[in-house]
Parts: sequence; structure tokens; C-alpha cells
Amino acid sequence: MDFRYVGNTSQLFDVRRYTFVGGKSDGTQAIDVWNGADLHVTLLPDRSLDIYSVRYKNHNMAFHTPSGVVAPAFYSDYLSDWLRSFAGGFMVTCGLQKIGDGDPDDPSLPVHGRISNTPAENLSVDLSDDGLSVTISGLMREAVLFGAKLTLKRSIRLHYGENAIYFNDTVTNQGFERQPLSMLYHFNMGYPLLSESAKVYIPAVKTVPRTAHAASDMNWGAIPSPISGFEEMVYYHFLSENKIGIDNDAIDTSVRIEFDSPEGILDRAIQWRMFGCGDYVMGLEPASCTLESRADAIANGSQKYIDGRSSIHNNFKISFGPAAK
Repeated sequence: MDFRYVGNTSQLFDVRRYTFVGGKSDGTQAIDVWNGADLHVTLLPDRSLDIYSVRYKNHNMAFHTPSGVVAPAFYSDYLSDWLRSFAGGFMVTCGLQKIGDGDPDDPSLPVHGRISNTPAENLSVDLSDDGLSVTISGLMREAVLFGAKLTLKRSIRLHYGENAIYFNDTVTNQGFERQPLSMLYHFNMGYPLLSESAKVYIPAVKTVPRTAHAASDMNWGAIPSPISGFEEMVYYHFLSENKIGIDNDAIDTSVRIEFDSPEGILDRAIQWRMFGCGDYVMGLEPASCTLESRADAIANGSQKYIDGRSSIHNNFKISFGPAAK
């Protein structure tokens, strides 16, 4: 790189922090990163440092819900109210004590858990000395007196000219008792990345439908045009490699989500097929267990745990490029 041509490295690689103003997003912090090439990313530190928007070659990659960005102050854990603060976005973190449906046996375990509505502490935006890469990190705390004391430390990295997002999560049990741990990374593919010309990449060696309705259509790779009244279908995939994604020749784009879970927390990928009009989204979701009650996850052997004073790690690379041929 010949820096004689630039007065400020923001000409080549740009990171901006700002705050939303107005409506239910009011006061929510955001961080934008442009990688100097084809990738533009928006992170939400007040929403567990989740990835809200991704644009690749000026095409949107993510599904955004009608609610838009919602500040965590508006979060309610009552029944299905989680959906009212679910903005969609490219990646939403679910857990740490529950994923899937609210638990009918334990109202303290709400839909998809509380972590995605938890603001980051100790937020750091660390630009490299040459100004051509950034590491953004923060700590989310899910803890309560007389209960679980868990933290999630997240570090996200982007580099000049590389059309990829790297992030590493460390979950630590700060308490002294073994605790249930449930995690799901809710990657939400949206138009124009998701359309009838797209092809899903899921190297499944075994697929289990979640419901009888999903079992009625095991052509889980099909992506139709929007269908009025479409009823969602969910599948559990067990993979030959920890990589999932989507290709779309119409916008010459490929997305690959690679994940590594050394302690074995993420042992399946959940696929959410929802092709309704205006609710047109496909979720590709590395996950730790089934989506019903905790009792069900314990009974079927999928429930994971974290010992007292110990940590687990989940590592991701999300890469963007030309559609696979």
C-alpha cells in the first residue's frame, strides 16, 4: 500500500460510530465498517454486538423485520414478545440459557433467551496502526443473584480488501455451579440474496424435520417465490463439515458461514424456511440443541452444559464472493 496517495486512511478503510435517533431505536449505538472493497457491515453494540446489516457489492444480504432496530429498553420476555424486538438482521445471537420456544415449564426461560437484548460492556473499537483493519469487542452479561452467572465476550474483525467477517465468542461461567448452556446463531438471509434463483449450501449427512408439517416437505433445498400464507418449516441438519451458506447467480454472490466449536457446543445447523409475502427469509443457524423445552432437550440428549469457573469458545468466518458454479 502506497500511503502517499491518501490524506487519511478512511479513504481506504472506514469505521464510524453513531447513535440512532427517534422511534424505538432511539439511543441505540451502531458501528459501521467499510472494508475498502465490496463489504459494508453494521454492528449493534447495544444488541449483543450482533450484525444488523451486511451489504456486498451494494446488494443487501440480510432480512430486516417490520420492527426495525429496537432499543433493548423496549424488550419484553413475556410469551412471544421477543418477536416485537427482533429486528432480523444478518446475525442475531440466541441464548444463553434458552433457544427456541419459550419454556412452558419455566417462565424464566423466554423465547430465544435474553442475550440478543443485552448491551455490551467494555466496548472497544481498536483500529490497527496502519488503519487498515479493526477489532471490535465487548462483554455481555447474563447473570442474576441466586442463578446463572454467564458472560459472553465477543471479538469481531474486518480487514482492508478482504470480503470476510471474523468473530470469536467466549462464554464463561463466572459462578461455581454447572449450568445449562443453549446457543443459536440466527443468520437471516434476505432479498436479493434470497430469491427463487438462490441455492442453499448445507452438507447434511442427516436431516430431521422439527414438525409433521416440515416432514411433509423434505425438499428443504427448494427456495420458491413468496407465497401468501406460507407456514414456516424448520429442519435440524447434522453436517459433514461445519460450513453452510447460500449462492445466487442473479447477483453473482456466494455466502459461506464456517464455524468451529472446540468444546462441541454447536453440533447441528438449524434451517428456518419462511417464504411468506413480506416475511421472506431463510435462517441458517448453527445451534446447540433442540428448540422445544429444556426438559425436552435433556430428554433427547441435546442439552449442553458449562462447568463452574470454565469457558467455551465458538469461532466464525463469514466470507462473501462470486456465486459458486
